[in-house]
Amino acid sequence: MVPVHTGNGSIDLIIPGVHKANGLRQLQKLWGIDDSEVVVFGDGGNDIEMLRQAGFSFAMENAGSAVVAAAKYRAGSNNREGVLDVIDKVLKHEAPFDQ
Repeated sequence: MVPVHTGNGSIDLIIPGVHKANGLRQLQKLWGIDDSEVVVFGDGGNDIEMLRQAGFSFAMENAGSAVVAAAKYRAGSNNREGVLDVIDKVLKHEAPFDQ
């Protein structure tokens, strides 16, 4: 196992090669969803693989630099409805979801 800093003073023990992106990939395969159709949010080191995989990946405002580097976009704070703001853009087909 490898220790990964999650960003909130916590550490996760991760089995190398087993991460959120694996589970996401399984669901995508089951439901026939392409990476370009996936929106994810992350703020910790345990989100990096998932952020790299998804077509629309958002680092939360409180995310560390490695998480920000892995994401394609930024979202506001999860303490101030950052995820909700992005979901609103999805539903309204606003940038970056207007393609």
